[in-house]
Amino acid sequence: MWCDIRGGDLSPGRIAASVALGAFIGCLPIFGLHLPVVLLLCLRFRLDGALAYLAANISNPLMAPLLIAGEIQVGAILLEGELPDIGGRVALGDAISSFPKYLVVGAPIVGAAVGVGLGVFAWVSTSLKRRFFGRGNRHLYALPANAPLWVVAAERVAARYAPPDDTSPSAKAQFNYVRIKLQMDPIAKLIADIDGDTRGALGEVFDIGTGRGQLPILLVELGRARRGAGVDWDEAKVRDGARAALRSPALDVELTQGDARSAEVPDADTVLLIDLLHYFKVEEQDAILRRAARAVRPGGRLLVREADTERGWRSFTTLLEEKVFTTLRFNRGERVKFWASRDLARVMSEEGLAVEILPAWGKTPFSNVLLVGRRAAVSVRPEEN
Repeated sequence: MWCDIRGGDLSPGRIAASVALGAFIGCLPIFGLHLPVVLLLCLRFRLDGALAYLAANISNPLMAPLLIAGEIQVGAILLEGELPDIGGRVALGDAISSFPKYLVVGAPIVGAAVGVGLGVFAWVSTSLKRRFFGRGNRHLYALPANAPLWVVAAERVAARYAPPDDTSPSAKAQFNYVRIKLQMDPIAKLIADIDGDTRGALGEVFDIGTGRGQLPILLVELGRARRGAGVDWDEAKVRDGARAALRSPALDVELTQGDARSAEVPDADTVLLIDLLHYFKVEEQDAILRRAARAVRPGGRLLVREADTERGWRSFTTLLEEKVFTTLRFNRGERVKFWASRDLARVMSEEGLAVEILPAWGKTPFSNVLLVGRRAAVSVRPEEN
């Protein structure tokens, strides 16, 4: 996280931009919000958040009165054409009616001037330092020697989405998304350990709604699955995941583009439906779930992660989060429609699976559960309707 906040190995120009941005934000009268605004913008544009926040502290108790006075005067000149009388007594009503608008106009201008000045200084000093003393340590991601194996595996998988020679913001964003998803979302470790740590325990895995394919890639990388495959309707995500799987050493993972409602679901030892069903109509959810269950080989399993509608405040929190991300188009689903986990379990049971419901929310505030549907080693699958 510290490496991400620092923005990696930055050029003098990006360091100057970090200082300039921080100083500009520090000059704005948004006291108490400087830190979150600095971190949000620096993470988005891969700037040095620590350096920017240091520059934002130009608005300290000693400097803030001078900055505010200057900003008010600049705003008054631009709006009124003359300096305000702040050297003597000012009526409270006059100050309340005029000073805020002066501040709104003057603060960005003073902030821009201060930012440019400090940014130029940062660029010159960084350029001189690197010319005479070199660039220092350029290694961006270094794990401690005692890091847990799970963290090491998650980092290894995430690194497939952002190779060292790709420093683009999109690669960085993918790296962070995959790493956070695998380490902070409890579902990945829960699935990997569902039948212990035996090599190849999950057999051939097929992931419906795979996104960037991080789950099948992780399971093959860990040796829990012999082979991985998946389908997703987002072509860009599928393309990113396919490239990640092929990076050296290449993994036996095949991702394809397709709609979960119509795409072929091949027989597999483990079929995954993770956070997918609730984006479809109820009848479509039923059809997708039944097709997934019928694809499970004897002795295999269907793993379904969904939010339970009968978990009180956790259910409300999950529904709100999904609606927000769907509205923002971060999740490209058509709608949000959850079932009670007992109804999902009923459908899976009708398809010949013995179902167990496990909590899957970890330390999150959500109502996610994992339904583990197992097919007997020797069984006759129900005939399709």
